[in-house]
Amino acid sequence: AMQIEPLHEAIRALGWPVLMIEGVEADDVIATLVRHAEREGMASVVSTGDKDLAQLVTPSVKLVNTMSNETLDVPGVAAKFGVPPERIVDYLTLIGDAVDNVPGVAKVGPKTAVKWLGEYGDLDTLMARAGEIKGVAGDNLRATLDWLPQARRLLTVKTDVELPVDMHALHWQAEDSARLTELYTRFNFRTWLGELGGASASAPSAAPSPAESDPPPRPERHYECLLNEIDLDRWQTKLRDAELICLDTETTSLDPMRAQLVGMSFSVIEKTRSEERRVGKECRL
Repeated sequence: AMQIEPLHEAIRALGWPVLMIEGVEADDVIATLVRHAEREGMASVVSTGDKDLAQLVTPSVKLVNTMSNETLDVPGVAAKFGVPPERIVDYLTLIGDAVDNVPGVAKVGPKTAVKWLGEYGDLDTLMARAGEIKGVAGDNLRATLDWLPQARRLLTVKTDVELPVDMHALHWQAEDSARLTELYTRFNFRTWLGELGGASASAPSAAPSPAESDPPPRPERHYECLLNEIDLDRWQTKLRDAELICLDTETTSLDPMRAQLVGMSFSVIEKTRSEERRVGKECRL
């Protein structure tokens, strides 16, 4: 919890606005902004992994999940869920949403929900004709008819939240370098300090003599590349028994959104590099 306010400060110092409104969820603020933009003819991209927000998708609104690189437009929503964006709330009402603690119809999963909505068109029609549904699923549907309207209200995001600022004020501004320097120094973010042009480490009080500036000899290093299950099992035991483990990864990119894991390196010897062990690039995971 102590990290939240400094994080907001850093985001603002980077030039990005932070919009928080008491009493409503972030999804409701996002939905309101999206509909404001849509009325002004602006296209929107919502960065989220929340399936609830698929209800916002239109020809001018799409979702992007940066964790999986999945993009959902109108055809994408239909392909993933089996229903169009305008039926997502009905679909979630029937199957329930554990994340939001909203129960659906007992024993009704995605396939049944898609089937019912395909046959009856929408939730209201399905509820009105619930007597036609046979079997246990029909009994469970009829048992929840009083609850379903409330479930649908809980799952429908608000698009009419009163915004404290004009939408057009929510744009990127120049970085506050002085504030960023203060924050990065306070939290010891040396690499980012260096990118700002600040000191990434404490400067020496005096220039070292030539003898002092010579680098120390590099210690002998011992690497072991694990290429079979026997060695892997042996190292699993070694890692479980170690008091301290150092882990490094080898990836295909420095971009965390695109990088793929190639290999992993481990060391179990503290404060020395002479006993390093390495799982090399050849050990693809």
